[in-house]
Amino acid sequence: MRNDSGKTISIWMTTAEVPDQPLLTENTHADVCVVGAGIAGMSAADMLTREGNVSSSAG
Repeated sequence: MRNDSGKTISIWMTTAEVPDQPLLTENTHADVCVVGAGIAGMSAADMLTREGNVSSSAG
């Protein structure tokens, strides 16, 4: 999909509803941080959650 500037835009960027997330108000700690929501990131997050190694937090 192309926009007026000629750049390609993902269909998800134009159709997905992204919920507002609150800003962090304090420092936090994580053993795991999954960056990205492609197949690799989603698979890693799913496997970690299934194994009980992570508590799920959308955001």
